[in-house]
Amino acid sequence: ETDEAVFSRADFLTLHLPLTDETRGSIGADAFARMRPGVRIVNTARGELVDEPALLEALRSGKVAGAALDVFATEPYTGPLLDLDTVIVTPHLAASTAEAQDRAGVIVAEQVAAALEGGLVTNAVNIPAIRAEDLEVLGPYVPLAAKLGRLAMELAGNRAERIELAYDGALSQYDTRLLTVSALNGAFQGRTEGHVNYVNAPLIAAERGIEVLEQKRRSSRDFTSLLLVTVHAEGVEVPVAGTTIGGEHRRWLVSALGFELEMELSPLMVFFRYDDVPGVIGRVGTLFGEAGVNIANMAVSRTRRGDKALMALSLDSPPPDELVSHFREQGFDDARFIALT
Repeated sequence: ETDEAVFSRADFLTLHLPLTDETRGSIGADAFARMRPGVRIVNTARGELVDEPALLEALRSGKVAGAALDVFATEPYTGPLLDLDTVIVTPHLAASTAEAQDRAGVIVAEQVAAALEGGLVTNAVNIPAIRAEDLEVLGPYVPLAAKLGRLAMELAGNRAERIELAYDGALSQYDTRLLTVSALNGAFQGRTEGHVNYVNAPLIAAERGIEVLEQKRRSSRDFTSLLLVTVHAEGVEVPVAGTTIGGEHRRWLVSALGFELEMELSPLMVFFRYDDVPGVIGRVGTLFGEAGVNIANMAVSRTRRGDKALMALSLDSPPPDELVSHFREQGFDDARFIALT
């Protein structure tokens, strides 16, 4: 198509041109005048293709709604385009060998797939960015934060007025914003009409009037690093805490609802709160066995003898709804099946 046809129809204009005498400055004032109002420009080809002063004026006037640039006429660029909220700039990607171009393509494909699946896009420009060396330390805690956020929200009955994140021990030395976003991402999964991801999770919290707080404490009593998520709703607080264990960074639950536990977080879990009396553990095991549901792991904790107790189960398959509700009907304070997938 001719330049005229492209300029008059395009909502997004991406440049894929070599720099020649003919193409130098070809996207200038005359070209912008022929474009649709609100067009967005992406230039990852050559900086000299675009007349930067003309682009600045088009952005300020609103003719161009936004620009994404990783090349400039003079690099590093320090000009006024950096001051505009409608401009996104990224470092000039110099994938100048066949191997580098292949690897860059693989990285882009992996990041797009992660975004479509609601996963973490480490190179996104609109989520908290952390240094590569910090990501090596914080990376294993990203899925842990998501699972703890989901667990806390489920145990709170899917209600929240405030969500608090506490980072104890070694974690307190790092920029933990990404972990906070991950916890919110987990907390809101399955609780909105639209898709929840690392970009919009903080916006969902703000839209719902949910206050999000962070605190950091250098000391951690029993663990090198500890992540605590507390959901506050209707005068009740629901805390859960976890860490990672071993070289494989297994995600470990160390407390819930004020009870100390030690068990690995699993995709299928059930939590019971009940009076600490004889026979409960055996009864639970018997009923799950009769229902054909295998208990893979169990942890039991109590505040003190004869008071309240908490039981957490890891299951190999989902339990029937009537099995979980049966325990509520039999006088348990609470019984919840939670899928941490």
